[in-house]
Amino acid sequence: MSKRCLIRPPASVDLRVIQRRNQIYDFLENPEIQSKMHKILRFFLLIVCISSVKTNRVYVHPFNLFSLDNVSCETVKAQAEKPLKTVKLTHIEPQDSMGPDIHTLKMAEEGRPSSTQHTSVLASLQNPLGLRLYHAIKKQKGTNTMFSPINAFGALVTFYLGASKHTASDLQQFLGLVKETDKVYCVSLFDGHKVLQTLRDIGSLTEETKNELRTTTWTFVSTKADVSEDFAQGTQDFSDTSYIRAVDFSQPQEAEARVNAFIQTTSPGKIKHLFKAISPESDLLFASSVYFKGNWGTAFQPEVSSQQEFWVDEKTSIKVPLLTQTGTYKYFNDKGRKCAVVKLPLSGTMHMLLVLPHEGAHLDHIEAKLSTDVISTWHKHLKEGLLEVSLPKFSVNAVSDLRTILTNMRLPNLLGPGANLKRLSSKHHFSVDQVLNQVVFKMDAGDGSENQDKTQDSGPALKFTVNRPFMVAIIEGNSGAILLLGRIANPTH
Repeated sequence: MSKRCLIRPPASVDLRVIQRRNQIYDFLENPEIQSKMHKILRFFLLIVCISSVKTNRVYVHPFNLFSLDNVSCETVKAQAEKPLKTVKLTHIEPQDSMGPDIHTLKMAEEGRPSSTQHTSVLASLQNPLGLRLYHAIKKQKGTNTMFSPINAFGALVTFYLGASKHTASDLQQFLGLVKETDKVYCVSLFDGHKVLQTLRDIGSLTEETKNELRTTTWTFVSTKADVSEDFAQGTQDFSDTSYIRAVDFSQPQEAEARVNAFIQTTSPGKIKHLFKAISPESDLLFASSVYFKGNWGTAFQPEVSSQQEFWVDEKTSIKVPLLTQTGTYKYFNDKGRKCAVVKLPLSGTMHMLLVLPHEGAHLDHIEAKLSTDVISTWHKHLKEGLLEVSLPKFSVNAVSDLRTILTNMRLPNLLGPGANLKRLSSKHHFSVDQVLNQVVFKMDAGDGSENQDKTQDSGPALKFTVNRPFMVAIIEGNSGAILLLGRIANPTH
C-alpha cells in the first residue's frame, strides 16, 4: 500500500464519513482498479478526439459558398446600373444549320465549385424548393406528372441573372440564397454562374453510368428585342446543349410552327408541339428540358411477365404487363402515412424511390404531406429484405409552365408581368411569355447493368406489386439531389 496520511477527524465531524472516504481512497489505489480506469480514460479521450474532429467541420452558410466575390450589399445598386452587354442572335430561318450554341465556361476550370460540399449544399436548397413547386402543380385525375426540381432551380437562377431590384431580391429569397446579415433594403448578390455550374456538376455525377441524362435549353427572342450576355451564358452553364434564336412573333401561328419544328429536330426525345398559344406581344419563350433514360441496376427479367390489372382509380382498371424480379431490396412499410416505399437501384449512384399507397389509401394524401424530412425518414428506415417486385413498364412526357406554377403559389411577380427583368434585355417593357419545364422520362424494364443473384434459404419473398397509382423520385446518391419527381396514374399513357 502506498504511503498516505490518514485523515483524523475533528470532534465535530462524523467518523463514519471519514471512514467511508478512506475506503474510497483504498479502492482507487488498487493497481487492478487503476489499470481499468486508465483503459476507460483512454477510451473516453479517444471518443473526445473523434467528436472534436467531427465538430471541427465549421458550418458554412449556403450563401457564403455561392456569394459573388468582392460584392457587398452596399454595391447592389451600382451593380444593377452597369452597362448591359448583349449577344448577337441567330435568326430562326429555314436555312438555319440548327447547330447548338458554343459553350464557353465563364469561370476557369480550376475555379469551378465541384466539391462535394458545394453539390450537397445546393441539393439541400433545390430539393425543398422542388417539392414546393411540385405541390403547386395542378394534377388532373388520371394523368401522369413528371417534374425536374434540379431543372426548375436552374431555370430560376438563369432568370435571376436578368433580374433587377425587387425581382432579384425576391428570387434570392425564394431560392434560399440570401446572406443572413442582409436587410430588406440591402441585399448581397450571389454568383448565379457558380450555382448553375454546380447544378451541372450534380448532373455530371451520372455521366459514368449507363443512365442517359441530358439537359437542353431553348430560348426564343423577339426580333424586336435582344438578350443579355449574362443570361445567354447562364443558359449554357447548367445545360448540355443550348440554343438561342431570334423569332418574329408578330405572326404567332407561323412562329409557333417554326419554334416547335426547331425543338423537335434538336431535342434528344424528339419533343413535339412544346409551345402552344404564343402571344404576338411576347419578347421571350424559354424551355429547359431533361431527357432521362434510366437503366436498372438489377435487370427485370422479360420472361417473368404477365398481363395483370392496374387500378387507375377505385372503380376503373386496365390490363398492363407487369414485369417481375425477385431479389434483395431495401424497403419500408410506413404505416403512419399508409404507404410502402422501396429503393430500386439504377446503374451508378442513382436510385429510384418508389412510393406505393396501401390499398384503400389515396396518393393525393401522401403527396400533400411530402417533404424533405419525410424522404429522409424513409431513407433512414429502409431495411433489406427479399422482395418479389412486380412493376409496369412506363414512360412519361410531361411539361409544366413555371410562370403558371409561381402564379398558383401567389408569386406572379417573379416571372410575370410585374417582374423587373432590366438585366435580361435592353428593350423597355420586356415581357416573358412562357417558361417551360419539360421532362421526357423512360424506363425500360428489361434493361439492367447486372442480374440479381438468386437468394437461397431466405424464406418466402414479400410481394410488392405496383398495380395502382404510385409516385417515383429519381435521386442522385452522392449529393442527395432529387433529379426527377412524379406520379404514374396510368402506365399506358
